[in-house]
Amino acid sequence: MTTKHEQIIEYIEKLPINHKISVRSIARNLGVSEGTAYRAIKEAENRQLVATKERVGTVRIESYDVRRLKHLTVEEIVNVTNCIVHGGRDGLDHEVKRFIIGAMQEDDMIQYMSPQSLIIIGNREEAQRIAIEHDVSVLITGGFTPSPENIAYANEKNVPLMSVNFDTYGTATLINKAMIERAMQKDILLVEDIYIPIDGTHYLTDQSVKKDYRRLNEQTGHTRFPVINQSGRIIGIVTAKDLFDYQANDLVTAGMTSHPIVATKQMSVASVTHMMIWDGLELLPVVDDTQHLIGILSRQDVLRTLQYTRQEEQSDNRIEHLLAQKLKPISLDKNKRHGRYRFVSDVTLTDHVGGLSNSLLSAIIQLTVEQFVRETKYQTVVVDNISTYFMKLIPLQSTLDVHAEYLEAGRRNLKVEVTIYHGQTIMTKAIVTANSLNIQ
Repeated sequence: MTTKHEQIIEYIEKLPINHKISVRSIARNLGVSEGTAYRAIKEAENRQLVATKERVGTVRIESYDVRRLKHLTVEEIVNVTNCIVHGGRDGLDHEVKRFIIGAMQEDDMIQYMSPQSLIIIGNREEAQRIAIEHDVSVLITGGFTPSPENIAYANEKNVPLMSVNFDTYGTATLINKAMIERAMQKDILLVEDIYIPIDGTHYLTDQSVKKDYRRLNEQTGHTRFPVINQSGRIIGIVTAKDLFDYQANDLVTAGMTSHPIVATKQMSVASVTHMMIWDGLELLPVVDDTQHLIGILSRQDVLRTLQYTRQEEQSDNRIEHLLAQKLKPISLDKNKRHGRYRFVSDVTLTDHVGGLSNSLLSAIIQLTVEQFVRETKYQTVVVDNISTYFMKLIPLQSTLDVHAEYLEAGRRNLKVEVTIYHGQTIMTKAIVTANSLNIQ
């Protein structure tokens, strides 16, 4: 039986787009308390089922995944800059692929204008009109307001016409920062990108017995299965070891592991990887907000994804990518127990006293270990501890020799010593422990 919270969410999902809702109307229509209605509406907002619009209130919207959008929308730029929308509100959902600084003459502007652009401009009415004519959103800086004629034209063309109190430089900086963050956000892999949905998932129920487990095991070759109750909520995980001492007709619930660790679709693959490594998990049930099983994620799924994405082009905005470009392999010994790398620091990596930033130094050590293990063991690892026990200030724009050597190399756990030299001088020594993701 569904809860009141779930009933409200289902009710909101069925409402037509742009239908206005409120706490009071939900409470009255569904016979729930205003507190329950408020919490459900906030949950619907988190799921992007509703949104609060200026001078309108909370309305049902067409749900979409912000992370999937490669570019910002005009409405998001409105939120980032806190600008005032004077006209063309119906175009706020348009994407902005680039922005233009309107510092040129009107005749010269036209060649730069294209749909899905935004022009940042001062108090120049003719230039604003030309932009609207070419379906380019207009953001006026300096606190100036547009003319009534341009507002009417923007409404006619459904092209957003806005103004902001910031100057051009400050406005462009805010928008550029938001665009970079969107590009980075889109690169983050989430569980929803790689999990196996429930229609492709094998599972048992609280009425299943050991012989049902055996049948699924023979059919799929898998040894671990989620267990759900009659309403579809996850209640456990069961393995062959769990049922070893039970008879064929004994319920699997008698031997299963209750309250299993689970994942949700919005969790990052990186965080799930750490969970699977630290807790030795081979399978994670994927659940919704009400703990209903919606799929599974296996260790093999995560490993394949990490191996594939490593070969893909990474965002140039990520600090790890920038550091990895500077870390170059030099040599490996014949036993593959010792590796040597070279790293060239520059002024962008310095701290407030002019040396290599300690936080970036830890990132360099981690990248070295990951690359060293990948080249010598052909394994993907997750670093779980870095213990730096010797450190000197590394001067500006230094060429560093980074040495990595195995202290322990087990099937699951690895321990590596990293020593960083500047010339013949030892600058840093650290012990790094890591866990392999390749264990079956």
